Amino acid sequence: MHPSYVKDSVFVFEINLSKLLSKKVSKMTFKEISKYPTINKDIAVIVDKKITAGELQIEIKKAGGKLFLSSEVFDCYEGVNIGINKKSLAFSLTFGAMDRTLTDEEVNEVLQKIIDKLAQKCGAELRK
Repeated sequence: MHPSYVKDSVFVFEINLSKLLSKKVSKMTFKEISKYPTINKDIAVIVDKKITAGELQIEIKKAGGKLFLSSEVFDCYEGVNIGINKKSLAFSLTFGAMDRTLTDEEVNEVLQKIIDKLAQKCGAELRK
């Protein structure tokens, strides 16, 4: 396109499909999507600066059991309100089941197990 016709930047790229499709890929697997709703809970914990979000996510997954689906870090804060050599990490946790809608009691029980595991293994304390 001639620049006089375009007001925004224009980008061009080329994909060589024969090269792309010739790459060997592993067998893909799919999971059925649950027809039941998921439940999201957010938690924030205070830990030593040296502890990574990845380490916490590993412990969250271990403690979460079958009802735990995923976790995402959405905040990391360091400041005077937290303490020296400490940081706050906030996670959004998703829970669900393939065969039923979960109750608040079920989710809160799993959430408490996760909080207890983070305290035991990582010295985390729940941020209020």
